[in-house]
Amino acid sequence: MPQNNQFFVFEGIDGSGKTTVSRMVSEALLTKSIPNLWHREPTDSVHGKKIREFLQGKLKLTKEEQIETFIADRECSVNEVILPTLKSGKSIVQDRYYFSTAAYQGRDEEHAADILYKNEDRGFPEPNRVYFLDLSPEEAQERRTSRGGKEEVFDVDSEQARIYQNYLAILPESTIFVDATAELEEVVAFCVEDILKSLEG
Repeated sequence: MPQNNQFFVFEGIDGSGKTTVSRMVSEALLTKSIPNLWHREPTDSVHGKKIREFLQGKLKLTKEEQIETFIADRECSVNEVILPTLKSGKSIVQDRYYFSTAAYQGRDEEHAADILYKNEDRGFPEPNRVYFLDLSPEEAQERRTSRGGKEEVFDVDSEQARIYQNYLAILPESTIFVDATAELEEVVAFCVEDILKSLEG
């Protein structure tokens, strides 16, 4: 029996375009009468606000504190948004999930895998599809520079290279790698088409 609502996650390093793409994919699905909710992590919970302060450099958190705060925020995200939305029959198009926490907070590939297991052990729902907007750290850096705005704690080139390698190590085998250097409209159209196929089962 085809499943008419699913959980779709978009991942990528900073500057890969995942927020823009995931939003546009969500909107395109709505125009095709596919009920869905666009959601992002970190959320606006008290933990999510703490994470944003950390990312902006206003708050210091050790690696372990970062991981615990992300997991606490994800508990809110799963219990208050993801599960109720899926239960109501809508799909979810989400910007970042536990793969981000593993890639960003992991000191190296092995540590990133440990963080992933820690999230999976909590019983957080697995996405039906993961889309990784693939962009080299160098190209992502150029994009972040051209769009301006304040630098965040992970914007350093060496950090983005570490995060990219961690992603490659921990993303599930079924991950769909999307060429993030392609035209925005092409990227969105590709993802929408793939989601529609997934929903048709």
